Amino acid sequence: MDNFKAIIDAARDGQSPVKLHTTDAKELYYAAGEHGVFHVHDTEVGRNTPLRKRGRVVVFDAASFNQVIADNIDAGNIAIYFDRNPEKPSVVAVLNGNGKSGPGWGDFRAEIQFRQTPQWQKWRARDGKMLPQAEFAEFIEDNITDIAEPAGATMLEIASHLEATRTVNFRSGVRLSSGQIQFQHAEDIEAKVSAGLVAVPEQFTLGIAPIFGMPSYSVPARFRYRLSEGKLTLGYKLQRVEDMMGQIVEDVIAKIERGANVSVLDGIPPQ
Repeated sequence: MDNFKAIIDAARDGQSPVKLHTTDAKELYYAAGEHGVFHVHDTEVGRNTPLRKRGRVVVFDAASFNQVIADNIDAGNIAIYFDRNPEKPSVVAVLNGNGKSGPGWGDFRAEIQFRQTPQWQKWRARDGKMLPQAEFAEFIEDNITDIAEPAGATMLEIASHLEATRTVNFRSGVRLSSGQIQFQHAEDIEAKVSAGLVAVPEQFTLGIAPIFGMPSYSVPARFRYRLSEGKLTLGYKLQRVEDMMGQIVEDVIAKIERGANVSVLDGIPPQ
């Protein structure tokens, strides 16, 4: 209230600008104008440097996150918040938050952005979708280096066989005790394909890095198929993706350094 009274009195008297209040964020002045109108000015604008650190820093790996914390250990009360939600994980450091030394502005933060690799996006985009036989074979051929088991040569042979039999009519699909699915197809004289069998593994395993800055992880996938009027469609369903994403978050957390003056919390930072 004393500040407001000072402004009113100064505006009436037409005084020169006078400092009202100073914080670690900015300095405020009032300036009396014509007809007793006054204005408040933020004098941080125009300085060579701001009066304190603030902003949002986005990094893509734990090493960069650690570096931001080390470079700004003087910012105030530092707290790191981990959200282990596998669907939407987050790691956020509030570099000037509330703590033992008192309240903080909470507007200087660093966070890790979990970015999916292009290869992982390809596999996720087709997860659970049924594809025409030739399209499925082409996808396997194009991304065969992502398959850890069975061996690449085996998967390439399966893809080539599926491509060669794309015009034939399939009669049945049988799940064998060996862990394979066997498809019987008719002869196609025009395409010069003899009657026979096509076998694919019931399950295969990807060896792939889902997130930038992280190593490869094993991701099992189960083959899926449908037979309709002699036509075969194929697909796959990725298994235990949530478990893998949870492990990725734990691996990132394990790489983050905990300093003596840094609080580490499971939760979401204050807004």
